[in-house]
Amino acid sequence: PQPLCLTAAEELTLNQHIHTFRQNGFDFIEDEEAPSGSRLRLTSVPVSKNTTFGVGDVQELIAMLDFGASSMPPPSLTPSASTPADDDTIRSSSSPAPTPVTSLDKDEVLRPPRVRAMLAMRACRSSIMIGRALDLSQMQRILCHLSELKSPWNCPHGRPTMRHIADLRKIRKNYKGTN
Repeated sequence: PQPLCLTAAEELTLNQHIHTFRQNGFDFIEDEEAPSGSRLRLTSVPVSKNTTFGVGDVQELIAMLDFGASSMPPPSLTPSASTPADDDTIRSSSSPAPTPVTSLDKDEVLRPPRVRAMLAMRACRSSIMIGRALDLSQMQRILCHLSELKSPWNCPHGRPTMRHIADLRKIRKNYKGTN
């Protein structure tokens, strides 16, 4: 177990949002006899291929939560056998301010920036690339799936995912009809 050096407020934030950390692959043990700020030890970290996450990612997630990010709605609204029923109510500001995240939908999980970057890279690498020919059923399936996304307009890196196409003949016809 790796010791964490946290402020009392950061330790409280971590405890109040423990399910968010667990959803990201982190786990901890707590020594209730230790002084405040030194009670938690990191016992599990997410690993993906050549990337190992660690204490810095825990601190980044704590800072995001302290800065006002809402990690999830109360667990009673999103029951899950894999996450404990903890309440998300703490709002403190003892850490440096990361990019603000003000609210998430009930099915979203707050992720540390390195985790988001890794997931974005994987999503883009496995996606349909520009220039690939698609038949009508594939296009319809993609549009159906895109319609279910919160932000279907760009990939996680910011590249556009669709192109707006207009029929210039109709535009010219309508333009000529108004002049």
